[in-house]
Amino acid sequence: MLQTDADFNLLKKISVSNIHFLSLNEKINFERYLDSVADRGGYDALFEKIRTISKDEIFEIAGRKSTRAVWDGDENLKKARLAKKIIDSFGIKAVFYGESNFPTMLSKSTEVTDPPYSLFYRGNLDVLKRHCVSVVGTRRATFDALKAASDFSKSACDDGACVISGLAFGIDIESHKGAMSSSNPATVAVLPGGIDVIVPKSHAKYAAKILSTGGLLMSEYIPGTPAEKFRFVQRNRIVAALSPATVVIQAPAGSGSMITAGLALGYNREVFFHSANFSGQSAKLCEAVANQLLNDVRCGLKTKESVACKIDNSPLSFVSSGAKVISSYAEYKSNLYGENSEKIVKN
Repeated sequence: MLQTDADFNLLKKISVSNIHFLSLNEKINFERYLDSVADRGGYDALFEKIRTISKDEIFEIAGRKSTRAVWDGDENLKKARLAKKIIDSFGIKAVFYGESNFPTMLSKSTEVTDPPYSLFYRGNLDVLKRHCVSVVGTRRATFDALKAASDFSKSACDDGACVISGLAFGIDIESHKGAMSSSNPATVAVLPGGIDVIVPKSHAKYAAKILSTGGLLMSEYIPGTPAEKFRFVQRNRIVAALSPATVVIQAPAGSGSMITAGLALGYNREVFFHSANFSGQSAKLCEAVANQLLNDVRCGLKTKESVACKIDNSPLSFVSSGAKVISSYAEYKSNLYGENSEKIVKN
């Protein structure tokens, strides 16, 4: 129920957040326009404007030509109201770009070119004030790589750091579990759908444990948003941006984790590769993935060019270009912080 100025303001921001075809700056400008409407006619006028404004008018306010993007003002408000209801029911919180508690590492000042406009979260946002490390890897991980993810993350939290990952099968969930096994746990799961949509569903118990151990669940998508395939890649940019460094525990060529590594470099973050990437079992996994990609070319499912790009996007190619290989958290910390490493992370 909308009762206070804060309620109306949040509904407005949820509505703006869900206009997916606008960039961050365009959303900020559109919100300013809506505020001017509210100044003249109140909140009723503001929401009537959202309901009736055309897509062309939105693009005119954004300052660029209209595209084939789909816009339905009634549907936008319907989803915004549902999201607000979910927020109220489950105690979900929100922070928006430009607010004082918006994570610094996601701001343009840290070379992030595409920050989120909104973050919806449950748990302790202050864990992001720790020194963070993003830990990523394949869902089809080997036993040794799973153990490496858990050991690395536990050691990171023992040292006062916070582990960022994505709650997926394989390396992600082992990273979270390792972090939570520490006597000083702190881990953040960045979700590819609404904060109320835990994927995979079987990891809901781990999401609950992240919260009970003082961690954080977060998403840029409004509550009620399904976790669709393209949102996993969008989510990865937040995983990459939240830390000064990303550690790839194990990842075959062209995988989502390698995309995250590329995003991290694009944000001027460091990227490290765990030695688990280069074991005999990992080599077999990489070979199997490459063979599947080549088979997709033979079947006409993928082009030679797209497959070549994926195969080239591998841990080995990153390392040959200068990325460091580490086998423990201690090596990671020493490589990242050098002789000052003992002073930097410990609380």
